[in-house]
Order: sequence, then structure tokens, then C-alpha cells
Amino acid sequence: MPSSLEGYVLTDRAIDSLKRIVGRFSETEGNRAWTLTSVYGTGKSAFAHYLSALVAPANHPMRKKASAIAEVGLGTESDDYQLLEENLPQQGFLRAVATGTREPISQTIVRALINGAESFWKSKKGNKPDVYRELVDIQIEISEGRIFSNQEALNLVKKVRKVAKTGIFLVLDELGKNLEYAAYQGGTEDLYLLQQLIELPEQKETPIYVLGILHQAFAEYGQRLATVERNEWAKIQGRFEDIPFTESAGQMMRLIARAIDHSQTEPIACALNSYAQEWSTQMQNTIESEEFSQEIISGVYPLHPLSAFVLPILCRRYAQNDRSLFTFLTSAEPYSFKRFLDEVSVDSDILPTLKLDQVYDYFIEAAGMGLASRPNLQRWVEIQDLIADAKHLDRDYVRTLKTIGILNLVTVTGELRATRNLVPLALCDLPSGETENDTEYWDQIIEQLLQKNLITHRRQLNELRLWQGSDFNVDSELSAYLEKEQSNLVTLLSSLQPLNPLVAQRHSYKTGTLGYFECHYLDGSFDLTQLSCSNSDCDGLVGYWLDPEMPTEIPANTADGKPLIILGTKKLEVLRLRSREYAALKKIQSSAPELVTDGVARREVRYRVQEAEQLLNDTLNQAFNIADNPNLCWVQGEISPMDRVTDFNAKLSEVCDRAYPQTPILWNELINRRQLTSQGAKARRELLEAMIERSDEEKLGLKWEEQDKHLEKF
Repeated sequence: MPSSLEGYVLTDRAIDSLKRIVGRFSETEGNRAWTLTSVYGTGKSAFAHYLSALVAPANHPMRKKASAIAEVGLGTESDDYQLLEENLPQQGFLRAVATGTREPISQTIVRALINGAESFWKSKKGNKPDVYRELVDIQIEISEGRIFSNQEALNLVKKVRKVAKTGIFLVLDELGKNLEYAAYQGGTEDLYLLQQLIELPEQKETPIYVLGILHQAFAEYGQRLATVERNEWAKIQGRFEDIPFTESAGQMMRLIARAIDHSQTEPIACALNSYAQEWSTQMQNTIESEEFSQEIISGVYPLHPLSAFVLPILCRRYAQNDRSLFTFLTSAEPYSFKRFLDEVSVDSDILPTLKLDQVYDYFIEAAGMGLASRPNLQRWVEIQDLIADAKHLDRDYVRTLKTIGILNLVTVTGELRATRNLVPLALCDLPSGETENDTEYWDQIIEQLLQKNLITHRRQLNELRLWQGSDFNVDSELSAYLEKEQSNLVTLLSSLQPLNPLVAQRHSYKTGTLGYFECHYLDGSFDLTQLSCSNSDCDGLVGYWLDPEMPTEIPANTADGKPLIILGTKKLEVLRLRSREYAALKKIQSSAPELVTDGVARREVRYRVQEAEQLLNDTLNQAFNIADNPNLCWVQGEISPMDRVTDFNAKLSEVCDRAYPQTPILWNELINRRQLTSQGAKARRELLEAMIERSDEEKLGLKWEEQDKHLEKF
């Protein structure tokens, strides 16, 4: 509907993005895929909606409305407007738009094609093409749970393009949800469809363009992947031209101001006006590249001007999907903006402000931001550890460290670096020195921190710094270790994540006899006919098969006559990659000599090892998940489909019931065990002695109380 475009304004960022995308429409070679990246609330989806309207057929109401907005925003005589006129096709594109969810990318693309076909052919007269009717049927199949493969989705794109006889403009809003799904499910296979789409042979009359909307950099969604997998993601990311959809700091501060309710500021209007005027003058002298008007500064109050300036930058570089700028402004989490409003009151003419040290508390301490951002992990680790170690110091020392730490995380160059001038300003409510803790006071704190060697001053850059950095490159060392690691997967997993026995729960409860299965990793190097249990006490063996080819014949029992169960996996390559990375990181942690003297690198490696271990555990759970691999279980030589883990647990008991039908029911855990307890052994000895020595006496000469006590031990 054209009304959905009402009120849309072309900002500088939107105009620049339009030129970069639409400018490619007239080129037969070059980039045909883009990602728009920025935090929540910056207008990415609104821009994508406007752009999709702009590429509709020339007579479409949405195209007319979008063109009218361009006329006003660009001016009909401008070069930018002429670029649109020259490059936008009259016949328009088939606009395939869908919002991603945590599902395969193929599924989202198929949904986008359905939406695009509905819009494209709905208004056309005459019979609808066969592909349109096919898409209608597919929509029903999707609602019934059908999942489309990459090849099916790709074939469908080719078919739609051929029949529509025009280009396809594919818009994937919330593409990050698909990337999260791909990362969780194990890697690059799912995303390979994007690369295939982009690399389809160029056809001048029917090009395919792809636009993805992201809240953080493409690579950030793959941080839970192994290094090799992240490299594959990087190749796919390289097919996209990334457009940071971020407005200037001044525009972002205006956006923050609109999100803050100022209806209760009337009682402090005079003080607020004086406050804004003083800070406006100070900030324009301190950060000359940005506009700090009185209107902006009063609009972002009670955020300190530097907090409002730094927040969007911090979110853009470190924010996770659920930890955005507006989450900070609206949530009631500890150290959030809303919590500040609830806890602080105005008791004098000096207006309190939310400063950078509280920003640190929220984004680093409460929200855990930074750990998910690998590019600056060493810096993040060192800053957080140093501040944590300084918690015993006076509160103002710690506040100063947090302020410097936030500025170090944001930049080490430019006007926002932690200079001797900027840090005291960030800690003051007013720059004039009218408060108790003025800039001179904070200068003294900084000097004392320098004397304590808790911070350093890089005089050449006039920058205060908490972090020293490290000469140890973990990624390059990891690559070297990965090249050396040639162990097979069975050996790796057996040493890294040995398997625990599995108990046949129902059988054990029913009979009172513990029934359990040994668990081992197996591959094609094992002769299953010669396989034996390592412990004669176990009741069977469960083999976790780590080979792409299943054995041609699986025996019912092991060589020593115990039931044999084999579990297969569909995520073998992902499991191999993550096992090798975890093993390599463990070796680096235990043997790299540089870590002995380099505390920063040592802490980073420790984080990486913990992260890799968790990732490997998650992958193992997925790889052998019965629900995900229902047809990859062989019970005593026969394939046994299962839908749930409970089915597998029940099958263990069923196998024990069948293999050991004469198991006596003996509900006494003291004697129904492979080895008697010391109490049970004593009771047995005393009873046997009584039977031999006092067999002619009533009740073996045992008094009732004593007899009862001994019997209870059994």
C-alpha cells in the first residue's frame, strides 16, 4: 500500500545507500548483493521497504509514491535523482521480500518468492503461469511443515526468473536470524545457497539482486563456529558489499532524544537550559567534527553528552541482537538508563547525568557485551580483568578506570580517544568546575592512577590507556597447530570428550539389577565382528559411528555376545572441525611458551578453550540427537527409527529385557550388586559362622534383635 511510505524521509545515509545499490542496476558486471548493517532502530527495514517500492513497475502505485518522495528529497535536477531515473527499469523487478526466522535460508527464500509472485502476477490479466500455481501449492506445503533443500530453492529461483522475464530483487529482512540458525546447526552448508544465488550466470534482462538486513556484522553471527568454518563464512560474506547503515553521531543523538520522554522536565527547564548551553560550548571545542547544539544536548539529558555520543558507536561495534542501544534505554536491567531514572533525583541546581562508567557497568558487566566480539577480544579481556582487579580501590578510581576503558574500547585514535582532557570531562556533571568533583579533581585521580601503574599515558598520541596488548597472535598459532593435528576423529574425541555409560533405566528399576551399556566412538577402521566390551560387567555396547559411510553389515552382538547398538550422525564434518580446533587450543594452552609470560594472551586462550569446549559439546549433542537423526540408529543389526530421546532410552531397556530374560527381580541394592559393600560382607560372614557353629540352636543362636539387624543389612 502506498500509505505505508507516508512520512518516509531520505536521510543522507539512505541517499548514499540508494546510489550504491541502484547505481549497479545498469552494470552488466560487478556486485549484485549487499548487506545493510547497523543496530536496531536506525531505519534499515524502512529503507528496504522504500527501495523495494522504488523497483516496482513504473505504473505501480508504490513506485509512484516512492518516486514522489525521491523528487522531494533529491530534487528533480540533482544528479542523484537522474541516477534513479536512468537506472530503474520501467518494467520493474519481481520483488521477493521475506523476514527471516531461525530456519534454513532456503526456506526464507522460498517464502520470499511466494510473496513476490503474489504481488507480481496478482494484478496481471489472463491466466496465471504454471509457476505461480506451483508456488501457491508450495505455500500450503510449507504450512504443513515441508522443508526445502538448497537445490530446490535454487531451481525455483531460476524457474521464476525465466517465467517472469524480468529481474528478481530479493530482500531478506532479519537475515541475522538465518545466520544464527546456520551457526547453531553447524556451519556453511546452509549459507552456500546465498553464494550460489549470487554466482548464477549473469543474464542482462533477468538479473538477480540480493539485499540482506543485519543488526551486526555478517561474521559476528558465526563467532560460535570453528576457525575453519568462520573462514568459509568469510568467503560467502565476501560476495556481499556491506553498507553500514549508520547515521552520523549527531543524527543518532537526535534519535536517542526522540526516544527519551521529556514530559517531566518542566520543573528543571531553567537549569537544563543553562546546562545545555555550557556543554554545547564545551563539546564543540572538544570534538570539532560533530555538531553539539543546545537542542541535542538538552534532548539527550539525563545522558551525559559524551555518553550519548559514545553509546551508538559502542552498540555498533559490540552489540548483540538482544543488547541494542534501545534495550539499554528502555529495559529495567541493572545499570540501564531506566534504572538510573528510578534511582537518581535532582536535589540541587546541578543536574545529575548518566556517565560513561555506568555505560561500562551495563554493557560490559551486566549485559556481557564484548565477549561475543572476537576482533577486540584481547583488548576487552585485558580491560575487564584490570578493572576487576582494581575493585578494592576507592570508587572514584574505579569510575575513572571504567571511563578510560570504555573510550579505549571505542577507539584509540581520533577525537574520542581517552585524552587527559576528555576523561575528566566525561566524569563531570558540568565542565565549568562548579561541582564538588570538577575536572581538576579528576586530573588528580588520573595522576594517582598513573603513579600506581594502573594506566599508561601515550604522550605521542596524548592517550590514556588501560590495555597494553599482546604480541602473541592466537589465530595464527591456531592455524599452525591445526596443520599439525592429524589425529583421526575417534582418537580426538576419545581423549577430549570421553563417553559415559548409558543406563537402561526402566530395566534397572523393574529388576533391581543395574543394566548399562558401554559407549565408544567407532569408525571404519574397526571390525565390528571382532568388537568386544572392555568391561565384562557391562550389558551391551553403544557405538557412536564417526565415518561418512555406514558399515555394510552390522552384527546383532559384540564378539563377547553383548547386544550392539550403533548411532550415526549427519554432522560429521562440523564435528571434525570443532574437535580439531578444541584439541589445537588445548595444546596451545598447555605447551605455548609465550603464554608463561604473556598474561593477556594466556587469558584469551583460556576464554577460547572454554568457548571451543562448549561449542564441541553443543555439536556432539546435535550430531547424535535422536530427534534430528531419526533414521540413524541400528539396534542389534536392524535399523530402528526413533523420534525422541525417550524412545532411545526405552530401546535400551527393551534390548536388556530381550537379552537377559531370566534376570531375577531382587530389590535390594546392598546385595544386588557386582561387589558387596563392607557391611554386606560382614553380615554374610556372621550369618555363615552362625550356620556352621550353632546350627543346632534355635534361630542359629541369634537373638531376634541381632538377627533382625543382620537381616536388614541384606
